[in-house]
Amino acid sequence: MSDVLIYERASSTFAAGLAQRGHHVVYRSNESNHCPGCGRSQWYIGRLSAECGFCGTAVALAETTRREAVPTKLRSSTAHSSADQRKFPRMPTAKRKLKLLIDGSPSNFAIHNISEGGVMGDLAQDLAPGAKVHVRFEGGILVPAEVKWTDNGMVGLAFLDPIALDRSDQPRN
Repeated sequence: MSDVLIYERASSTFAAGLAQRGHHVVYRSNESNHCPGCGRSQWYIGRLSAECGFCGTAVALAETTRREAVPTKLRSSTAHSSADQRKFPRMPTAKRKLKLLIDGSPSNFAIHNISEGGVMGDLAQDLAPGAKVHVRFEGGILVPAEVKWTDNGMVGLAFLDPIALDRSDQPRN
């Protein structure tokens, strides 16, 4: 009999394992990538996505960024103080790091303060005001947010819906 290779689909437990992880599937250029559809690792790489060479499943590239055409506003020092515009009081954070998901790709995000309505931290990547991101908290909770401003290596994010914060250790006025 001749040397014939027979390929079969990945087992259903492989696909079920992917579904239970609850992650966003992306192709990472510096890692071994397996197709979520068939489990193989032969890829055709494009500018925005990678396509499985066997089953044709398309996966977004992790390194790809999408930039929305949003006009940038210059922040003037004569404008009203940002504290006047806040709905919720800020709570300082000491060396707290979260993950910022930009188009599904996680980036480290060191935060300086947080409130029920948003968070301020170190600018992870080039983000324009109006861009949509997700903040991943320690428990794996994803909170959708919008970039409101960037200035001197800092970024201000507004949560799309207010979150509940534990302020039990804060002094009462």
